[in-house]
Amino acid sequence: MIADAVEGASEDGDLWEQVRPQCEDYLRKVRCGSGTLAHAVEWELVKLQARIRPEPDTAWPPLFRDKNVHIGSLIHLWRGVARETEDRLAAQGIETFLDIGPWGGFNFVVNQDGYTRMKFARLTLGIGSLASTPLEEHGGPFFDTFMPLYKARLAQEGLVVPEEWQYKNPKRDVSGRLLEISNIYYFPWHTYDNRAFVKVRLSREFETYEEIMVWDFLELLARLHYTTDWATYRQETKDVDVRFDLQDFISLSHIMEGVYQRTDKEERLLQEIKEAFRGAIRERPVLYEYLDKVVKAKWVENLYWAVVCIVLGIRKFERTVSFGPEIQTSPLPPQLLIPVKRHMQVYHERIGALRS
Repeated sequence: MIADAVEGASEDGDLWEQVRPQCEDYLRKVRCGSGTLAHAVEWELVKLQARIRPEPDTAWPPLFRDKNVHIGSLIHLWRGVARETEDRLAAQGIETFLDIGPWGGFNFVVNQDGYTRMKFARLTLGIGSLASTPLEEHGGPFFDTFMPLYKARLAQEGLVVPEEWQYKNPKRDVSGRLLEISNIYYFPWHTYDNRAFVKVRLSREFETYEEIMVWDFLELLARLHYTTDWATYRQETKDVDVRFDLQDFISLSHIMEGVYQRTDKEERLLQEIKEAFRGAIRERPVLYEYLDKVVKAKWVENLYWAVVCIVLGIRKFERTVSFGPEIQTSPLPPQLLIPVKRHMQVYHERIGALRS
């Protein structure tokens, strides 16, 4: 009945809203993972809606202006390459789909014209795909097809990337099956302290790239939340790693704006840190001043409990929570993914509409 309703639904409207009554009546009381079967259906419809939505056919600004990136143009370029890759793989008998987007948000904070405020250093493309997508230690059919198209499109935009790419960061399940791998080009000036690279990160563990980011965020959030001795954290962690922990926390917090509304103090702190990352944050006293502010604001703690609330319905300190088995489940809880994907869709559409 629900499938029939989706089949007959208007393409212009929200698919979920058009079948919500049936799901509320029949599926809201059926448990599925940490949520309900209604959550699972809504998640599938949100993914479907994003999949069938037509790509805006507009005149896109140049991808690069100096080394600043127009994020709308970047996402448009990625989607175009992904669709062509799907078609070419299908011609080889490999049926899959690719869901793409930029990793995080910090490096993609934009001006009113759609270009990043900061010159890009790390350009990371996250790609979700079906579990059946072939994947090998040295790439396989996806990378063989996608990479020449991607490099050609970058070259057309003025960024010529040589062939010295490396396969890195393989991720496997308990049986040893390869779930994820990245293909990375490190620029000649790349160092551990000043990272500069272009990365294509393919996952067949997750179908959407939002799931990749949510998983990364949950791991970082849990690690920071359980850091009860911040003095020891400082002593045992390199300054550059503290800086990137802080940067990743700010970056990935951006994807959670559909889940958590920042306090006024956190919002002011966010803006301060964004400005500091233009250069001042590299000074050790500035770095640790902002780390102290994040800890004192209880920003990590507030985000942690916001995630717990939306997944488990548990309020702050109502009971102890085992973050791993209860939150970091496989598959990830749909009730957490739905607001994240909806937020990211709106964000990307807004960025894509910005023009000089």
